[in-house]
Amino acid sequence: MISSDIQTLEQNFPEYMAKVKKNYGWNFLVIMLDSAFFTFSVTMLSQDTIIPYYITQLTAVQFLIGLVPALYFLGYYLPQLYGAYLVTGKPTRKGFIFWVAIFQRFCLLLIALLTQFLGLLTAPQALALLLLAFALYSFSSGLIMPAYNDFISKTIIRRRGIFYGSMNGLGGLIGFGASLVATHYLGRFDFPENLRILFWIAFAASFISPFFIAAYREVPSPFKRIPEPLGHFLKSIPAHVRSAPGFSRFMLVRALLNLGLMANAFYSVYAISRYGLDESVLGILTMIILISQSAAGFIWGWMGDHFGFKVVYVISAVMVLLMGVLAVSGAGAWVFYMIAGLIGASYAVSRTADANMVFELTPPDETSRFVGIVNTFVAPVSTLGPLLGGLIVDLFTHQALFWFVAVLGVASIILTAVYLPSRKPA
Repeated sequence: MISSDIQTLEQNFPEYMAKVKKNYGWNFLVIMLDSAFFTFSVTMLSQDTIIPYYITQLTAVQFLIGLVPALYFLGYYLPQLYGAYLVTGKPTRKGFIFWVAIFQRFCLLLIALLTQFLGLLTAPQALALLLLAFALYSFSSGLIMPAYNDFISKTIIRRRGIFYGSMNGLGGLIGFGASLVATHYLGRFDFPENLRILFWIAFAASFISPFFIAAYREVPSPFKRIPEPLGHFLKSIPAHVRSAPGFSRFMLVRALLNLGLMANAFYSVYAISRYGLDESVLGILTMIILISQSAAGFIWGWMGDHFGFKVVYVISAVMVLLMGVLAVSGAGAWVFYMIAGLIGASYAVSRTADANMVFELTPPDETSRFVGIVNTFVAPVSTLGPLLGGLIVDLFTHQALFWFVAVLGVASIILTAVYLPSRKPA
């Protein structure tokens, strides 16, 4: 199936597309390998399991557990518009992606070094440095994404849903191995030795993937655009949003669905305290998240390619409702294994469907800009959501938070089914 943006490129730039097709197989391979090694590394820094556990060893304040996903989402979403601006008008994306990736690996090194020398610091000092390093890592992750997705949109020219599903699937399989490693060390060693080992392994794996980025074969963009001043770039955003039918509705749906994930960092912490589980369960939960993400990525990609991605988002809203309902059910520790599976599947929606919706709803020469717009728009919601979750737990109970998520799930189902634009691939 050929999406509308690729049809435009085929019609207007046949020579450019011929070069892209020639490099398709090679780029598919190196992108997959880059994703696999990086996923292996970031499994050890899960904002849903590992980092919240790290926080609980340094403080008992629940609000700070909510700060972990808040920092991740703020760092991931907020800089994307600026990241889009930095590559607007540039013919290539590879160099920018490579050097931001190197900085990202440096942030992982900082986390490993902090944990290595944890005994030299007080708990407040260690907590502050951990949150700072994690915020920088998240920032670099967000800064790179508009350029990365734009590169994908000009490189992967057919069956993008399957591509994203395969990329997440392979990453999930590699991450499964990483979660086995995490489970082993979390159960065998006490804090902080268990995390020291995990983070050094994570850093080593992460530093392999930039070599695959360097191997990308990028064809310079056929669009000739003059770089514009930052002020003009920002002022033009409302006009660009209005020019893309259905894009504003997609932004609202995406924001509400992200808000529904506000409790993700609290499920594992609550399960350990409520049912007296061993810390090694964090590795198991991380494993389930990755397995689910891997399997669901293939499913969502196939469904999007064949039926359009609206149906994928409706399913995502249903999963938000299920997570809340399961958490408040009190049926036993086993429900949190199910919730971990739903978390993984919901992450696969974002990674498989978001970029494809942008590709379908926006002009092919403006991919970076629109990726930056939607992700910056959802940044406040994604950031404040986990903080609100921590506040609800501190003021009331975990159960109150889970009930709130269930209500958000109902609202998400209604809004997504009624409001989200439906546009099947051509």
